[in-house]
Amino acid sequence: MLESTLKTWRFYSYSLIQLLIEPGLFFKELAEKTTLRRTLGFMVICCGFFAGANLLTGAYSKPVWIMAGVFFVNAAGMIIISSLLGFTAMVLIFGKRSSFSIIFSLYAFSSGVTFFMSWLPFLLWFTEPWKWWLIYTGFKNTCGFTWKQAVVILLVSVPVQFFLMYSAIIAFS
Repeated sequence: MLESTLKTWRFYSYSLIQLLIEPGLFFKELAEKTTLRRTLGFMVICCGFFAGANLLTGAYSKPVWIMAGVFFVNAAGMIIISSLLGFTAMVLIFGKRSSFSIIFSLYAFSSGVTFFMSWLPFLLWFTEPWKWWLIYTGFKNTCGFTWKQAVVILLVSVPVQFFLMYSAIIAFS
């Protein structure tokens, strides 16, 4: 059990450092070095950090454990929704060129690394473009898309995601 936990933290640390220093190289090696289990582990750790750090940003009317759950589900949900939209855009426009687990990994690692700063509300203007640039880099280096193909996938999936979120805000407010 301890060895498994140490391996998880070792992979997590390696991934985080590689994404910060050499994201292109990280995404070139992604298909060989990661599994769905490792991706989910990375996502859980990053979402957990994001949830805990978000609790520092203000006083909430709900108990801390409820808000931590809300922040965690929000972070994980955005990764899942983004990866589903990106995968759908890829399949509809270019046909199935990569598996969903690879696309999910691109989104999970790209979003996860930006969670370390995105809990600060004023850094949204930095972390969102950085996340989408990392996803673009992943499409190019992991999936072998040209820069135009990667941009097209993002130009289709990002506005759809924006309008889904906007319609949810309108519906629930």
